[in-house]
Amino acid sequence: MTSKEKVSQLKTIPYSHSQERLRTIFHDIGIRQGWWRTDRPMLLAVSGGSDSMALMWFFHTLWEGHCIVAHLNHGIRGESADKDQRFVEEIATRFSFPVESASYPVPELLERGESLEDGARRIRYEFLEKTMKQTGACGVAVAHTSDDSAETFLMNLMRGTGVRGLVGVPELRDSFIRPLLAFSKNYLKEILEFHGIPWREDLSNRDNAYTRNRVRNSLIPFLQKEFNPRVKEGILGIAEDMKHFRENEEEMQSALVDLLERRVPFTEYACSLQAMRSLDEQTCAVFVRGVGARLGLRTLSRDRTNTLCRLVHKSSRWCFQWQKEIVLFCSFHLVAWIDPAILVQSAGASPSSFALEDQSGFFEWGKWLFSWKREWASASNYGTMGAVFPNSERIEVVPFALFRKAIRKRDIPEWAVSLFPVVYSDRMQWLPYWRGSGRWESLHDVAIRISAKYLQNIDERKR
Repeated sequence: MTSKEKVSQLKTIPYSHSQERLRTIFHDIGIRQGWWRTDRPMLLAVSGGSDSMALMWFFHTLWEGHCIVAHLNHGIRGESADKDQRFVEEIATRFSFPVESASYPVPELLERGESLEDGARRIRYEFLEKTMKQTGACGVAVAHTSDDSAETFLMNLMRGTGVRGLVGVPELRDSFIRPLLAFSKNYLKEILEFHGIPWREDLSNRDNAYTRNRVRNSLIPFLQKEFNPRVKEGILGIAEDMKHFRENEEEMQSALVDLLERRVPFTEYACSLQAMRSLDEQTCAVFVRGVGARLGLRTLSRDRTNTLCRLVHKSSRWCFQWQKEIVLFCSFHLVAWIDPAILVQSAGASPSSFALEDQSGFFEWGKWLFSWKREWASASNYGTMGAVFPNSERIEVVPFALFRKAIRKRDIPEWAVSLFPVVYSDRMQWLPYWRGSGRWESLHDVAIRISAKYLQNIDERKR
């Protein structure tokens, strides 16, 4: 094609798809999302499909900042995936963008019970976050479109996720930005065609074994044909309206989650059963979704949320599995969100005896770190994370589950009996966080002051 032919072709591009119009729109998006004026690079998640190629073209053509392309080969589609990787690297090089590529055997990295679709998404986002930190990028741009937002709305509607899921795909979430949400997939393809940018078709997008593909390839076309050709626009309009209700819900959630929280060792979150029972059914559901959002958990369906809220009002002893990594335990008038792994890691700590030599020191038991010192005290006493013992040369520590003296089992939740120690001498027993027993003595003498710290993570020992 001659230079004149190229110029002639460029003139045929309608204003609706022109760089002039798109630059104004993209500028406004960048200002709103907060990255337009950054001097740090933007990491672009590029698969090679039409959406992500449009993302790369937008940033190359319409933004003056520095970009880095990230591509993950999922190891699922064999030679086709390898060709995608080479294609992305070739076009990125043409745009003078450095490329960070990786190949992971995703099917081998799935967690127990995790679908290929969910596992691939988790691993992809982990790769992008890791690459963002390594490259010093200001954020990760992903190529979700208005079609993705409509599909997400329908998927969440069918799952019954409530208001939180009915706003479609969020424009911003943590370090991830979605600058193409205002555009449809077909419109982006037209832009690529007008400007001569190639892309690759992912044949797995036609596989209706995946839920999103069934929504995209079957449900939405059916709704368009049988009910409303502009059904996607209607869905996106409702999703936009729902943002107001979600914002109100999130404000309520933030207040409730902060107000009801009890900081209990080894829990991801905890609150009193009485506090949850004081909430009406709708507010309880809002609170439950708020805790899930605070902990970064997958949103429960409406049915499971209602099941949990009914448990709260029906019984004072129950267990509810949210997802593999989080289980809710209710006992001792306490509702606790717990990672079950910590229960396994902490099991097996045996009774121990510690000599208290010199004037101060520390000792470690299970996932607990104790510091102690001798000092004058007027009386023995105990608190949540500290106690004053009568002077002694030795302290005994035993798992609560094996303790048979004055402290009663109903004084601690069932899930905690192997996690929490009883610290005792011949004159006093102390159960860190929960309570103590024994006669408080007037001392006016040298005593042993003990402070306790629980190690939620093993690495905390180094601090």
